[in-house]
Amino acid sequence: MSHPLLLPATPAQLRRCLRLCSAVLAVGLVAMLPLHAAADEPAPPPPPPVAASDNPRAAEADALSDQGKALYRDLKYKEAFAQFLKAQTADPRPAFLYNMAKCKEKLAEYDEAVKLLEAYIQLHRAQNSGADPANLADVQGLMRELKRRAYEALPEVSIQSVPPGAQVLESGATLGTTPLLTRLQPGPHKITLKLDRHTDLDAEVLVPQSGKVSVVLSMKSTVKRAALAVWVNVRGAQVIVDGKVVAVTPFAGQIDVEPGPHQVSFARAGYAPIEQQVQVPEDKLVRVKVAMERQDRSSGWRSYLGWPLLVGGALAAGAGGVASYYADKEYRGSPMFNELETWQNTGYFGGGTAAGLGLVLVIWDAVRDPTPAEERVEGPSQSTGIEVLPLGSPKAP
Repeated sequence: MSHPLLLPATPAQLRRCLRLCSAVLAVGLVAMLPLHAAADEPAPPPPPPVAASDNPRAAEADALSDQGKALYRDLKYKEAFAQFLKAQTADPRPAFLYNMAKCKEKLAEYDEAVKLLEAYIQLHRAQNSGADPANLADVQGLMRELKRRAYEALPEVSIQSVPPGAQVLESGATLGTTPLLTRLQPGPHKITLKLDRHTDLDAEVLVPQSGKVSVVLSMKSTVKRAALAVWVNVRGAQVIVDGKVVAVTPFAGQIDVEPGPHQVSFARAGYAPIEQQVQVPEDKLVRVKVAMERQDRSSGWRSYLGWPLLVGGALAAGAGGVASYYADKEYRGSPMFNELETWQNTGYFGGGTAAGLGLVLVIWDAVRDPTPAEERVEGPSQSTGIEVLPLGSPKAP
């Protein structure tokens, strides 16, 4: 079956139809042009992330690191450190920091080595999404060892206080208690000493670069002060203050007491005890000096010799008197008179001499110090009594 071709009936209709077709074709072509252009020129992909090995200076850093390793093997640690530092500047890597720390360890710059190891751990975590380095335990152990070496390399500082037992602080941190032996960084250090019943003491300690330094600081008491000193003529005597034994003689020190009245006693076996009430003024030193006496004053050789001489001399003198009495009854110049006169002179002179010597020996034995030499306190003679002096006077009486 055939189909007739449909055409415009007139030429004018044909022209309008052709113009319409041309317009539709033009619009379609214009709409298709951008699509062809976009397909011909696709957008560039985003740039890939830059890895550490893509650093243009990575090769330079590797070369510098190799130079540093060679110097390290040659024991040139200072020069090796400089090369590792240049490598780290060119291309930061944890390995370079670790090698720099090892150089500082060899150079005995332990504090710097610890800082570099800490930076090594931090950089490794930053470049590895927070992951710790595989040798973290070894690095931490090395850091502890380096800190110990750094402390032992510091200058030794001895701080003592009078009285001892004071707390030593620096910047609020406690260093220890006096007597204190510690180590500090070279340079000035401001310290504070604290002790109960004493005023806080601020001081500056200048620590040298090497060696040792010793400081002795005196603290001021906040309580009223007074003291006692004693001297006793015998050894081994107990010094009792207010019922408490505080010393045994000989004692050349001072006994700190509160100002006011105190009962001071002295006791030793074989000697008569002594008790005294002593008033001690504030900021004064009171010296108490006593002489203890033996309770059994046994006679010595002086008495054993003196009494017979005294008695014998008296009898001889009496005999001389008897001879003198009978001589007066005889004629002068007669043999009996001469004999009696001889007995008289002998009795008077010999008896008087013997009696006098015996009396001296008896008195000497009576007034002598009966303290045995091994029990006696040697030294200059001391007068007994109480003496009040300013606090801080020499201790020895």
